[in-house]
Amino acid sequence: KMDSRGMNEKTELHGWLAAKNFNIECLGAVQNLGECAQYNHLLDRFPEDCVFLSEEGRVCFMDGYIYNKSEMIASAARSDWQHSFALSLFGDGKAYLQKLRGAFCGYAYDIGRGSVLIYTDQVSNKALYYYVQGDRWIVSDCVYYMVQVMRANNIAYHYNRKAAQYMLSYGYMLDDSTHVEEIHRLLPGCFALIENGCVEIQKYYTICSQEVQMSEQEAVEKVDLAFREAVRREFEKDREYGYQHLVDLSGGLDSRMVSWVAHDMGFTDQLNMAYSRSGYLDDRISRQIACDLGHEYLFKPLDDARWLYDIDRNVRQNNGAALYSGITGGGRFLRALNTCKFGIEHTGMLGDVILSSYYQDESFSKGAPQYGYNQYSTKMGYNFAPELLGQYRTQEEFVIATRGVLGMQSSYMIRQHYVETSSPFMDVDFMDTAFSIPFKYRSRHHLYLMWIKEKYPEAARYGWEKWGGVRPKESHLLLRKIRTTQRLAKQMMCKVLKTENRDSMNPADAWYAEDMELQRYYKAYYEDNIDNGVFDETLRNNLSIMFRQGNVTEKSMALTVLSAARQYFGSQEGMPR
Repeated sequence: KMDSRGMNEKTELHGWLAAKNFNIECLGAVQNLGECAQYNHLLDRFPEDCVFLSEEGRVCFMDGYIYNKSEMIASAARSDWQHSFALSLFGDGKAYLQKLRGAFCGYAYDIGRGSVLIYTDQVSNKALYYYVQGDRWIVSDCVYYMVQVMRANNIAYHYNRKAAQYMLSYGYMLDDSTHVEEIHRLLPGCFALIENGCVEIQKYYTICSQEVQMSEQEAVEKVDLAFREAVRREFEKDREYGYQHLVDLSGGLDSRMVSWVAHDMGFTDQLNMAYSRSGYLDDRISRQIACDLGHEYLFKPLDDARWLYDIDRNVRQNNGAALYSGITGGGRFLRALNTCKFGIEHTGMLGDVILSSYYQDESFSKGAPQYGYNQYSTKMGYNFAPELLGQYRTQEEFVIATRGVLGMQSSYMIRQHYVETSSPFMDVDFMDTAFSIPFKYRSRHHLYLMWIKEKYPEAARYGWEKWGGVRPKESHLLLRKIRTTQRLAKQMMCKVLKTENRDSMNPADAWYAEDMELQRYYKAYYEDNIDNGVFDETLRNNLSIMFRQGNVTEKSMALTVLSAARQYFGSQEGMPR
């Protein structure tokens, strides 16, 4: 019944899985490492950075890339990266992980001791998942692989209703949950020791605000120095392997500043990629910037809304961690490119909230964490455990760690099937610098705009999509307020006249209202999957309300839950028993 563009399209899954006391040959050709085995289908963009070492009763594996590799080799007093990494990780692993810079995840298995250390980078650019039962464990970056292995080994597993509740309210996970109760995500900045069937998790890095008193001018200088170093690290890694630079560009400030500062530093061999509704501000502004900088430029219009068909593909690739449609056209764009030419996709991820702030009220931002903010939907009104909030000191820390890293950054999981990913704004040292700056400077983009004005004034010649095309200058605040009032009035008029508002990068509700084929596809997908046996009556009713009464985003949230249940469980709970 369903359109083959979404359901039956073959999904290429890049990733890896390691396991002890499991048969993992269901995945394909595997490497037998003695007491454990590993399946690899890696993207392999930076092979000299990755680690795969099996000797002397130990196995050490790391997938990703490292910026300060030479420095870490020197500190270990070894001549090669593979052995220096393994030696250091098996030594003081926590101290070593704190010093690493880049995107990485992996494990270190001590066969003699029977223990395995698993780890992910400070912001979980490279996501990691684990399953532990007695003397058996699975570690992988792909939940779908893990489910396949559990099925092949007749391991019972169960549906996680809390994950569905997270998805139907926030649109992303708030903790280590997955759609399978027995599979957990290793949270950002953490490592865990698995031994004797127990998992001991330790945190080696925390995103937190520790303000230091300074003048505005000092803040500008600190930001610029730290940002340029973060940009240098990213783009030098491309250059090390001979890749062209793939750089996102839109009508916003974040990706603009990545591309602009990199160009200013001599990284001019850029291909800027942009996607939005054709003719929208993101289209017009990004095109002009790329043209003026002399970069190659590719634009993908989203008007056909074909990306909304990629339900199963995106859920499989992002591990069901967030709303499937959150990446909009990014996945389809990358699939259309010859991505072998590129190493890292350089994004502006979280720039707006790291250099500025999610909230403009300082007392609220620094106050105790609260549920109910930054949700995609409030229809269900779920209540979540207060203990989770106790892990964070402030509302800002809570929302950056959850909405920012676990939510928005989840698009990286999809992108990493084609390229590696990074954002200078999420560089560990840049974040530490940004969060040391007094809130009063960061609030309302004051420092952001001052930085651009003083260091890169030409970048402010172009409009800012967030301000309705008004140039990003504090001297233009009045004009911005006028433009904002006009946009709000237009929204109100559309509501009164019951017409769709197209003043958006991707006016999904308008496209959906006009596209009968897409409506049929959504309805067919819903009807074919709503009766899955893992849903109890309450959850099934919640899914029905979200789909039948919700806007396109809320419908997509329901379909994300249906897709995860379909792919991980089929029509029964815990398949097979």
